[in-house]
Amino acid sequence: MNKLNLQTKFAYGVGQVAEGIKSRGFDYIAFFYFTQVLGLSGSLAGVAVAIALIFDAVSDPVAGHVSDHWHSPLGRRHPFMYAAALPLAVFWFLLYFPPDGLGQTGLFCWFLAFAVLVRASMTLYHVPHMALGAELSDDYSERTSIVAWRSFFGMVGGLVVIGAGIYVFFPESDEFSNGLLNPAGYPKFAIFSALIMFVTIWYSAWGTRKQIPYLPGPSEAAKPFSLRDTYAEFGLAWQNRSFRALFVGFSLFGISISVGSTLSTHVNIFFWGFSVAQLSTLLIPIAAGFVVGAAASRKLHERFDKKPTLVVSALISTTMGSLAVIGRSLGLMPEAGSPAVFPTVLTFLSLVGIAAGVAYTSAGSMMADVAQDQFARTGRAQQGILFAAVAFAGKAGSAGGHFLAGVGIDLINFPLKSDPEDVAPYLITRLGILSLVAVPVAMAGIWSYTYYGINRATFETDAQHPTQTEASRL
Repeated sequence: MNKLNLQTKFAYGVGQVAEGIKSRGFDYIAFFYFTQVLGLSGSLAGVAVAIALIFDAVSDPVAGHVSDHWHSPLGRRHPFMYAAALPLAVFWFLLYFPPDGLGQTGLFCWFLAFAVLVRASMTLYHVPHMALGAELSDDYSERTSIVAWRSFFGMVGGLVVIGAGIYVFFPESDEFSNGLLNPAGYPKFAIFSALIMFVTIWYSAWGTRKQIPYLPGPSEAAKPFSLRDTYAEFGLAWQNRSFRALFVGFSLFGISISVGSTLSTHVNIFFWGFSVAQLSTLLIPIAAGFVVGAAASRKLHERFDKKPTLVVSALISTTMGSLAVIGRSLGLMPEAGSPAVFPTVLTFLSLVGIAAGVAYTSAGSMMADVAQDQFARTGRAQQGILFAAVAFAGKAGSAGGHFLAGVGIDLINFPLKSDPEDVAPYLITRLGILSLVAVPVAMAGIWSYTYYGINRATFETDAQHPTQTEASRL
């Protein structure tokens, strides 16, 4: 089961579109909607998302443990993928329909409740879906290809849907100089994106169903669910040094990415002064660059191996993502409104996209290798718990990032429900500086990746003699 046909890879990858919509939607749309359109305090919005993410992160290992031990004619992963589609679409739709007249407390409760429900539904789907990717092949290079398909659809699919939604549903008007400030567009966007979530999840589950007979089954007889057993499984995984390196790195990088993504709509509208058409166009170089990076990953892994590729690409992504803001803050970039600003930012974002595509694909492929390494050490098929831990790390980091971004908006006294032309220049400068908080956190995450201990040689040695290197790398 080393090589998969193109149709299976395509179907598996399409399933990541829903997660991409959810992640990009919270970062680019939902946070902006509740703060700048509805007027919810940045701190309360950040706390709501952070609480939802923490709840979600704690539930990830539970979903992983349950799917690892699930017995059914549809295998371990597919029942959860089918079951999650409808509730996820419904809760995502309702997130954008708070009743009129809610004050700060009411908006906070609505945002929190539906953020929790959306993320819980996504956990039910996403953890089994990621674990499925590690089980579709046990070939070192083929796994990179599988993750590249997933990475491509997760990033590009999510960005295309968000970009198209911004362009179609938020046109500029005499009343709203920037269409994202118009509340009428959000229900339409919610329906559009919820339908795509539902369809892509079902297509992914249906399109990979023929692989079910060839997938690994539960490693032991079914037994009643136990929270203690779930976290005991996590404790077993924690003994693996390479798992620890990725887990800590994902957590720190998650904070960095979340700060930047959560503030990106604010920065693009207020710091750079971009229009709605430009905002939707900005997503194109990221998506195109991501495709290039994901496609190049396999060759880079063959030439340099996976860990060096991840470390260098993460460094490039972090550096390119901050240079434009730093340049303008130091007076080295054209001022907002200059014809040179938009193409310059596009260039930086295309480089960010390429590096992010390489880094994201490398990280997913490396965690799949950890899953096989862990099986060689312990004899336990822990794909679900390991990828649940990946999701946990990312969501815990994202919780911290949303919290920092939300509280930061209030600390710099950035105004809510304001027209971009009415915001004082010194507040816009503060907003740009706030976005740079992400850089040192990302550097700490990259440092953690350097402790990863699996390469092609050790992977192949373990595959042939799994007990020989166990003591040295635990």
